Amino acid sequence: MFNAKAYLDSGCGSVGNCGSKLTSTEIEDLIYEEVRITRANAPKFKLNGEEIDIWSEPYVYYHSKTPIDYITEKILECEKKGIDIFPSIVGKEREKELVKNALLSGSPILFKGKKGYGKTTFSKAIAELLPSKLLAVKGCKIYDDPTKPSCFSCKKKLLENNFVELTWVPRIWVRIPGDPMLTTRQLIGGVSIQKIREGYDLDHPEVFVPGRALKANRGVGYFDELGAVPSSLQTLLHEFFEEHQITTVEGDIIPFKIDTLELASTNPANYRGTNPIKEPLLDRMEEIEIGPPETLEEEIEIGLRNMYYTKWKKQIPRIPYWHLKILARTVRYARNKEKCDIARKIDSEPSCRATIKLYDHLQSKTIRQGRTVPLLLDYGRSLDIVKLALRGRIEVEYGFEERKDEIIERLFDRALKRTCEEIYAKIPQDRFEEFYMSLIECSTKLNGENYIPIDLEIVPKLKDYEVINLFVSKVLEAEKMEVDDELYLSAVEIILKSMSLCIPRYVYQKDAGYILREIVEDETGMRTL
Repeated sequence: MFNAKAYLDSGCGSVGNCGSKLTSTEIEDLIYEEVRITRANAPKFKLNGEEIDIWSEPYVYYHSKTPIDYITEKILECEKKGIDIFPSIVGKEREKELVKNALLSGSPILFKGKKGYGKTTFSKAIAELLPSKLLAVKGCKIYDDPTKPSCFSCKKKLLENNFVELTWVPRIWVRIPGDPMLTTRQLIGGVSIQKIREGYDLDHPEVFVPGRALKANRGVGYFDELGAVPSSLQTLLHEFFEEHQITTVEGDIIPFKIDTLELASTNPANYRGTNPIKEPLLDRMEEIEIGPPETLEEEIEIGLRNMYYTKWKKQIPRIPYWHLKILARTVRYARNKEKCDIARKIDSEPSCRATIKLYDHLQSKTIRQGRTVPLLLDYGRSLDIVKLALRGRIEVEYGFEERKDEIIERLFDRALKRTCEEIYAKIPQDRFEEFYMSLIECSTKLNGENYIPIDLEIVPKLKDYEVINLFVSKVLEAEKMEVDDELYLSAVEIILKSMSLCIPRYVYQKDAGYILREIVEDETGMRTL
């Protein structure tokens, strides 16, 4: 760390156009004491080569405040207007309230929950409360505020130079990944060999290069899996979380005191790969549990928002609600050990990422088939896309590994049947026979049986029947998408699939279509199969 006497003795007191050589006391003050820049003592500031007044509009909002200042203002503003401050977080109303309370008290937060339930998403949502950009001293390694510099170089510039160049920096969110191999240099910082080659003395403060934790200055530092950070480094974080500065194990004070909001995550105790967090560090944080989506609707919304297609095309894909429910239910059944016996064979349950990838794979298969609306046929006869999304996201009990595919199939079948029961309930029973006979009239013969192929070519023929249109409209009444031939065919397919599961004596699936059995009259005039 910096040694003032060695700095003076080395003749470096004037490095970087410092002017007259500084005394030892002046250097100590410059490094460790707070420096505040006001209109009265400020140099002239330049931004993009032009002189600006940082205390006037449109610049005054983008400096002089801590992350907590910005976040507090935003929370109170949204509370007053009745606006959801975390629109990117689906559901989790209780957790949002706890987070707001913790933030308004200036507390670091530890998000605790299983993988894939939104801990990182919550940290990013908090970072979104900060301005989209900030004014910073140009070239600063920790994006110093021009009115509250922390690093030695910026303090020197602001106190000694006539002009100081500023720049815009984007919103700061720094991930510090938990890793047993994490080093002090990666976390806190270390010596720059390049600066030494340039002639700077080893004890010169500019030789120190800040690590990830210090680079979160003026933003959010997110400690992803805090328990995986080595115990020796966790000890360094005690002071960092409370005092916003660090003293090394050797007793040296890192010459940076920064403004940052510390957030962290961890999995539940005894969860695979989870390490304990030291109690003194836990005592400095507010722990908030993050669980899975509470409702099917929330699961679906999370899946749709985070799909690759949604981010790529900036629009929601045309996936009908029954497909969304089938896939989301498959995942939710895998978590429900109380009500689903299949789930009891699963040790590590699938997270929301499983739902997201199921939607992704279904949409990808649909696009490959030259359509925009998926069909049940796109899952594949062996449910290949479902297994692709779930195989690596569930762990089964010892001895069941070779049956993982079977478990996935049973979860999917249960979700499919439950969704088809809902679809079948929408069918107007008073016109069922008329609907059924109309389907037979639209069918072709396959080995002497009435066959409805799931193919776009049959849609015009189906649309000629008012009763078929009625049944399709009942199934689609919850949809907000434009009803074109693809969506119409998908609705007919799910109706036929629902009939094959709920009344298999009438309908059964064969290849890429459905067989409809004949209805005949017996001697008494009763119409039966």
